[in-house]
Amino acid sequence: MSSPRMETSLESADSQRPPLFIAQPLLNSDGSPKIRRVFIANRGEIACRIIATCRKLNLTSIAIYVQEDKGSKHFADADEAIDLGRIEDAAINPFLDIDLLVSKAVEAGAHALHPGYGYLSENPDFADRVREAGLIFLGPSSLAMSTLGNKRSSKDYLSQKAPEVPLIPGFSGTSQSLQDLEDAAKSIGFPVMLKASAGGGGKGMRIVRDPSTLRDELERAQSEARRSFGSEDCILEKYIEAGKHVEVQIIGDSHGRVVSLWDRDCSVQRRHQKVIEEAPCPWLSDDMRTRISKSATRIAELIGYEGAGTVEFVVDVVAEKYYFLEVNARLQVEHPITEEITGVDLVSLQLYVATGGRLDELQPLKSVARNGHAIECRLCAEDAQRDFFPEHGVVRAWQPAPGILGPGRDIRYETAIQNGSQVSIYFDSMIAKLIVWAPNRTQAIEKMIRILANTACVGVRTNQLFLQACLSHSDFKDPAYTTSFIGANLKTLLRNPHQADPSTLYRSLGATASLYLKSTQYASRSTFRHVRLGFRNQRFDPINRSVNVLVAYSEQITREEAQEQASLVVAEMVGNDSRHFNVYSQKVPQLESSENDKQSPANALTAKYNIISAAVRNGSRGDQSSQRILLEEVRRISQTPNWHADVVTSSIDGKKTTAIYCTETRQNYSSSADKGQGTVVYAHIPILGTWVEYRVYSCLTFAESMRESIVAANDGGLKVVKAPMPCKVLRILKQAGDKVEKGETLMVIESMKMEMSIAAPDDGEFSTTRRDGEAIDEGSILCEVS
Repeated sequence: MSSPRMETSLESADSQRPPLFIAQPLLNSDGSPKIRRVFIANRGEIACRIIATCRKLNLTSIAIYVQEDKGSKHFADADEAIDLGRIEDAAINPFLDIDLLVSKAVEAGAHALHPGYGYLSENPDFADRVREAGLIFLGPSSLAMSTLGNKRSSKDYLSQKAPEVPLIPGFSGTSQSLQDLEDAAKSIGFPVMLKASAGGGGKGMRIVRDPSTLRDELERAQSEARRSFGSEDCILEKYIEAGKHVEVQIIGDSHGRVVSLWDRDCSVQRRHQKVIEEAPCPWLSDDMRTRISKSATRIAELIGYEGAGTVEFVVDVVAEKYYFLEVNARLQVEHPITEEITGVDLVSLQLYVATGGRLDELQPLKSVARNGHAIECRLCAEDAQRDFFPEHGVVRAWQPAPGILGPGRDIRYETAIQNGSQVSIYFDSMIAKLIVWAPNRTQAIEKMIRILANTACVGVRTNQLFLQACLSHSDFKDPAYTTSFIGANLKTLLRNPHQADPSTLYRSLGATASLYLKSTQYASRSTFRHVRLGFRNQRFDPINRSVNVLVAYSEQITREEAQEQASLVVAEMVGNDSRHFNVYSQKVPQLESSENDKQSPANALTAKYNIISAAVRNGSRGDQSSQRILLEEVRRISQTPNWHADVVTSSIDGKKTTAIYCTETRQNYSSSADKGQGTVVYAHIPILGTWVEYRVYSCLTFAESMRESIVAANDGGLKVVKAPMPCKVLRILKQAGDKVEKGETLMVIESMKMEMSIAAPDDGEFSTTRRDGEAIDEGSILCEVS
C-alpha cells in the first residue's frame, strides 16, 4: 500500500454526527442530585474517561494516584486527587487495598465509587464493602459478580438455569490436581485451554497442545493468576482453533430490564490479550447476531444484572456455532467502539441506572440502532521485535495526529500520557487507545492506519508499527479472521508495512536529524553563536567541515546492526544559506581484522578514530551518496525543562518531507564526548509509520563509543545478560555450570504485570548469583554465559 502522509488537515467523514447521548442521573425528591461526588478507584486512561463524563454531568471527580504515577494526566484532569503514597513502599498495591480505598472514598465525601476496569472492578467483596460504607457502587451486585464474573461458577450456573445457552466442553470439577486435569484433558481432547477462573485480560491463560507440557503450563497459569487476581484456581476447557472472540455489550437497570448494545469483534489477540477491536463484528450474519444478542440478554436477566457488562462468546467460524465464554461484570477497555456505533455514553448510563433510572424511559435505548463501523487499537509500551517485551521510560513527545480534532467526533484518543509522562513498570503496558469511526469498515481501516502513522509517541517503544501491519494485512481485511491471526502471520506482521527496505530512508532522514540538531544547538548557545560547534582553527583541514557520525536505531534494527550501519555524514553549506546543505554520506570505514588483532583497547580506539578522520581528509567518495537538503521550517510544538519537540519540514533532493524531531534542550557536549554517548535525536517519521532514534556523534565521540565493544571482544567471549528493566526473578531454570544453547530459556522474570523468559545469548556455560524472588534493578546482571 502507499505510504501514509503527515496530515495537516483531515475533515471528518461526518462532521454532523451528534455528540454521544448523555443520560442524566436521577434526582432526590427535593430536587438535589443523588450523586454529586464520584470517587474513581482506578488510574490512567480509564480514570480520564470517567472524569470526562463527570465533567459533562457537572459532577465532582475525585482521582487517586501514587507517586510513581503523579505525571499521569488523570491526576491533572480530576477536580480533586488523593495521594496513596508509593507503590514500592506499600505492603499491598494501593489500587488493590480494599480498606485503604473505602476509607479514602468516605473521607473524601464521595457519594459514588467507580471501579473502572482491572484491579478490584470485579471483586464482590470490594463491591459489598463500598455499599456497606454508604456509597453507591457503580457496577453490578456482588451476587452477579460472584455468579457470572467467575468462569467456573458462571458455567455451573448457566448449565442449571439456562441449558439453552451453548457452553464450551470443559472440566466441571473443582480439583486442581495435575492428575485430574490430565484425565479431563485427555477426555476432552487436546488442544485445551487453561484459564484463571477469577481472571481476565489474558492473564493466567495457557493453550496446551501436548500432554507433556500440561504441568509447566498449569504452574505458569496458576502463578500469574495468584499474582494478578489473588486466586490460583484455574478451569480447563476445549480450545477452539478456528475461533472468533465476539462479545455483546449489555446494560441492566434495577427494574429487571437488560438492553443489548450489540456486538464487538475482539479476535486480534496476542497471548490471549486483545490488540485490536472492532464493532460491529463484520463476520456475523444477521441471524447469528440476533441470536447471540438474545443469549447475552437472557444470561443477564437470569440474575437481575444491573450496570454495564459484557457477555463474551467464542464463535467457531467453520461450524458456524457460538459458545458462551464468560461475563465481564464491569466496563470493558473496548467500550468506546460500542459508544461510537450506538451514539450512547456508557459511563453516563452506569450513573443513570445506579441512581434508579429506568432504561425503557431513555429514547435511544428503546431500539438501539447501529451506525457505521468503529475500530479501537491498544497502544502498548512493548517491543514487537523482542517478543513484545514490555518497555518503560519517559515519553519525550506525545503528539496526536495534527488536524484531526476539528469538527465531528470520528477520532478519539483515550490516554493519560502527555509530554514527559513516565511509563512505569508498576502498571499495565497499555498507555493509550486510538478509536476511529467511519461509515463502513474499509474506510475505518484506512483511517486508523493513517492516524496511527501520524501519531507521535516518542521516547518509549510501542506496538504502533505492528498495529499498522495488522490493519494492512490481507487476512485482517477478510472478516473471517480468527484469534490465530497474529500467530499465523507474525513474521509478516513484524515487517514495516509501508516500506520494503526502510534503511535508505533512515539514512537520508538521519542527515536531516543531524542538521536539525545543529540548528537547535546554535539557538541554545549564549556565547560565540557565530562560531559553529566543533570548530577547529585549521582553516584548510577538510575535517573542519561539518562532520558527524550517525547511528539509527529502530525496532527493526538491532543495536549491533545499527553500529555496523553507522554513517559518516559531511554537510557543506550552499552559499551563505544556513538552511541549505549538500550532504555526503557513506558507511563508517572499518578496520581490517589484522589491524585490530592483539591491540590494546586504547590503541584500537586511536586506530578507529584515525581511519574515520582519514576518510574525511582524503575526501574519498567511495560508496558515498549525496543529497541536497533544505530545512524549510522548524516549528516548536512542545517543551519540557529538559526536552523539546519540533515539526520539521525539509526538502530532500526536492521532495518535501515532514517529521517530528525531539532532542534535549540543554546538552553537555563535553560530558557526552568523554563518555562516547553522542546526542540523541528522536524522529517520528509518518512515511515510516514509527519513530527512529538517532545518535549523532563527532568523529571523536563515536570512536569513544566503541570502547565497550572493543574491551568485550578482548574478554574471552563472556556474555553478560542484564535486566532490561526493574523486575523480580520468579524462577531460575538452570544451575551454575550447566551447558546451555543459544535461545534456551535460563530464567523467568516478572515486570509490568507480565512474565517474561530470559534466553541464552549464545552457547556456553551458565552462571548466576541471583535467587528466586529477588528484586533486580534495571541494568543489573541477571546471569552470565561463558
